Amino acid sequence: LMDERFLAVTKSTWPECVNLKMTAEACKDFIDNEIYTLFTNRDQYIRSVIIGKRLKTDQSYNAVTIMMNDNDMVEGRDGNGMVYYDFLWDGSGELATAEQQSQLTPIAAMEPTASLSPLGIDPESVETIPPSDPYLPDESTPTDDAVAVAADDVVTTDDDVVLEEPLVVFDEVITGVTGSTVDEFMTATPLPEEEGGGTTTAPIAGGVLTDGTAENTPEGDAKIEAALASLPPGGVTVEAAGERTIDPIDCAGLTGENCCLLIKLKIRDSDVNGNAIQCSLNYVASSTKKKYWQNLRGKKVHIFSNHNGIVSKVPKIVGRWPKNKVGVEFESWLLEGGSPPLILQ
Repeated sequence: LMDERFLAVTKSTWPECVNLKMTAEACKDFIDNEIYTLFTNRDQYIRSVIIGKRLKTDQSYNAVTIMMNDNDMVEGRDGNGMVYYDFLWDGSGELATAEQQSQLTPIAAMEPTASLSPLGIDPESVETIPPSDPYLPDESTPTDDAVAVAADDVVTTDDDVVLEEPLVVFDEVITGVTGSTVDEFMTATPLPEEEGGGTTTAPIAGGVLTDGTAENTPEGDAKIEAALASLPPGGVTVEAAGERTIDPIDCAGLTGENCCLLIKLKIRDSDVNGNAIQCSLNYVASSTKKKYWQNLRGKKVHIFSNHNGIVSKVPKIVGRWPKNKVGVEFESWLLEGGSPPLILQ
């Protein structure tokens, strides 16, 4: 009994899934069974989630994922600012139309200072996920001593430290969003700092809606200028029809949205399905914003699978439970947050 209690308290990873080369489904069954039989109290509600590799059949197959840091600057998946399109681009040989360019990928979250208005969306028409802990406005910026990153990849604070909510996460992703074309984005008029900065022009990328106040470094600006300078007199180069590999794109020094602009300057054709290249902004796992996002759904186990359905890295618990909800209130929060306890079916 003592051994089981010790396991329930300390186990946070499942190396067995990798060591035994389990399928993601088998690993999920194994983890769910251990949670059900060994874990206690609120941790009985931890659920496992399979995260598979992107497929060409995915709805947003035509999007480049752009990973940013907390300052909305591109980090890339390897921390060097390089971004990649995961598939062959099956070009149509035709210039992407304005309509195709402006059909953004779904938007899942936005910065608190961002606005849905340029997208023609009424903020009152969308529901958001409330913070799991009491995040209150704070005029001051917390010191480095006030925020620490714990070993299980969650952001923790002293009980008397209140952090400003870093993201607004939507209860359901917003689809069918019409953003800006390349030309519209490049000709946007910046708003003065006293009006919050950014622009009133619709964004050029989906995923996360930023407030548009981040700025490229001089190195980043030079990359946009070089891309524009390489264009022919007509202003557009359209590749011949057929499949081709999209080379890695160096977005070091660029904001997420300007990285998307660089991508769209380089890939101007639609594909055979009538879609233009698009971008989906997200935050790297080490960022405060991504940790906050994960914590909104409470604790869970991420199971990463490869293209063959085999677990690709050791599953571990991420996220945390809200401090301010217990008993019936906790169970109501869990169910309202779209996280039914799968182990209690």
